[in-house]
Amino acid sequence: MKKLIAFILAAVLLFCCTIGTSAAEEKTVPIVVVRGLDFNGLILDQGTENERPALSINVPSLIFGIVKTLTLSIFGGTDGFVDGVIDVAGDIFSPLACDKNGNTVQNVSVKEYDKNMASYPEKIESFQNQDSEAGVVAEACERYGAENVYYVTYDWRLDPYETADKINARVNLAIKESGCDKVKLICCSMGGVMTQAYFDKYGYEKIESCMFLSTAIYGAYSASDPLSGRVSFDKSTLNNFLNGALSDLSWLWSALDSSGVTDGLVAFANNLADNYKDKIYDELLMDTFACMPGIWAMHITEDFDSAKQFIFGGKEEQYAGLIKKIDKYQEYCLKRDSFLKQMQADGVEIMLVCSYNKPVVPVYEHSYCNGDQVLETELMSAGATVAPYGKTLGNDYVAANPEKLSPDRVIDASTCLFPDNTWFIKNATHVCCRHGSKLAEMIFWLMDYEGQPTVSTNMLYPQFQLCDDAQNLFIF
Repeated sequence: MKKLIAFILAAVLLFCCTIGTSAAEEKTVPIVVVRGLDFNGLILDQGTENERPALSINVPSLIFGIVKTLTLSIFGGTDGFVDGVIDVAGDIFSPLACDKNGNTVQNVSVKEYDKNMASYPEKIESFQNQDSEAGVVAEACERYGAENVYYVTYDWRLDPYETADKINARVNLAIKESGCDKVKLICCSMGGVMTQAYFDKYGYEKIESCMFLSTAIYGAYSASDPLSGRVSFDKSTLNNFLNGALSDLSWLWSALDSSGVTDGLVAFANNLADNYKDKIYDELLMDTFACMPGIWAMHITEDFDSAKQFIFGGKEEQYAGLIKKIDKYQEYCLKRDSFLKQMQADGVEIMLVCSYNKPVVPVYEHSYCNGDQVLETELMSAGATVAPYGKTLGNDYVAANPEKLSPDRVIDASTCLFPDNTWFIKNATHVCCRHGSKLAEMIFWLMDYEGQPTVSTNMLYPQFQLCDDAQNLFIF
C-alpha cells in the first residue's frame, strides 16, 4: 500500500512539473504596431547640430510672407494674392519636397524604433497620456510586456515598398526575439497602405492576425480628389466641418453664416480653384505632394489613370521614376480584394475597426462623406454603404442583410469586403485608442481572441457601437 501511495504521489508530482514546464514554455505572440501619417514626425538633418522639425513655421518669416501677400493683393489683385500664398506655402512645405523619382530632396528622416519597446521606457511613459497610435503602443506594452511590442515609424512621403522593408525587419526581429513563428499586426491610418505593401512584397506567412484600425485600406478621397484636380468648396460641408470639428465655436460660425461671410468665403475659394488651379498645381503642388509616392498610394483605384494624366500628362518621361513606383502599388490594388480574402482563408485573422459620424476636411469633392475627421468611413471599411455626413440612408433603404444595417440607418455593412469582421464606432475620432479606455479594451479583446472573431462573437462588442469623449463604449 505504501508503495502504491508513493507511486501515485510521484505521478502527481511529475504531472504538476509537466504543467509548470509547459506554462513556463508558453510564449507571448509579439505585437507589431504600424503607425499612420505623421507630419510632426518628419525631422530635418537628424543627428546633427541643425536637427529640427521638417515642417515648422518661422514666425518672423510667416509675418513677412503675410505682409508681402497683402501688399501683392493691393497692387496685383487676386493674381498678387495667389502669388503671395504660393510663396508662403512654398516656404513652409519646401522641406517636404520630393524629386521626380519620388525621393526626398532634403535630408529628412524619422525617429525609428529599431528595437523592442522595452528599450524606450521614456517613450512608453509619454505614450500613456496620448490617444491614437501612441495609445495602442502603451496599451500593448502594459498587456504583453514592452519586450514583446514593436513600433514601426516611417517617412510617409516615400515608396510604400521601402516601408515594407522596415515592417519586414521588425517582424523578423520580433520572431527572433520571441521564439514565436508569427506576430500580430495592428496597422493604423496610412499604416494600412504600408502593411498591404508588406503583404504584397513579403507575403503573410509570418502573420497570425492583422487589425486595420482606421486605415486607408481602400485609399482616401482626401488624397485622390486633389490628385485628380477635384478641389472644391461647399457651404454645407464647410459648416459641417466647422460645427463638428470646432463645436465650441459653433456660435461664431452661425454668426458668420447669418452675416453672409461664409457665402463670400466659399465663392472666393471656388474662384481661386476654378481660375488658378493650374498655377497652384504647377508652382506649388507638383514639387511637394504630387511627387510623393506615399500620397499616390492613397489614391482610389477607379480613377488612378485619369489622375496620372491630370498630373503627368505630357511629362511622363520626366517623371518616369516616380510613375514606376506609384504604378506598382496600384497593381496590387487591382488584386487587393481577392488577395485579402485569400489571406483570411489561409488562416490570418482579419479585423477592421472604423469610426463614423465626424465630418472631413471641406476642400475636396467628397467632403460630404461621413468619416472620422481624417478618412472616409466608406473606404476605411472596405466598401460599406455609408450615408453622407448628417444624413441617413432613408426609411425606404433595404439592406441585403437587415442585420448589417446600423440602428441609426447610416451604414449598411453588408457591402463590406469583410461584413462579419468589420466594426463601426459612432462618434469615435481617427485611430481612437486611448490607453486604459474601454475602446482600447475592445481592440485588444479582438487581438487576444483565439481564432477569427466576428461581430457576433461577443455580445459586448457588436458591429455598431457608440463612443463618448472618454472612449467609453455603449450599445445602441
